[in-house]
Amino acid sequence: MDILGDEPLVDGMTISLRYRRDFVVADAARLLAEARRLHRELQPGADAEAAVTCAADAIYTILQHAGIVGDAVDAELVTPGLELAGWRSQITVNEPEPLRPGYDCLRTGDLFALPPEQA
Repeated sequence: MDILGDEPLVDGMTISLRYRRDFVVADAARLLAEARRLHRELQPGADAEAAVTCAADAIYTILQHAGIVGDAVDAELVTPGLELAGWRSQITVNEPEPLRPGYDCLRTGDLFALPPEQA
């Protein structure tokens, strides 16, 4: 049985990581307020109300504050034998088939396909 991702490491290969995490908004006003508070911690003096205005702004601010995206995580990923390349991420909303809580290893199909209206 072949295992996806069991290729041997070779110089010059490019490794891409796709990571998906689904969230349910329980209280939009509290989430926005918290994201703005975190934005002010990250960028003192910045206008958080103007910078954090939507779902994507809120999630990216929280991820940056947690060290999951941005300069802090790039610094942690500097490893002998590995050179950083670019990164890209995208927020989608109202996913028709959201992931279940916890590790969802048994779902089949393309978990990274965009919902039809966003593809």
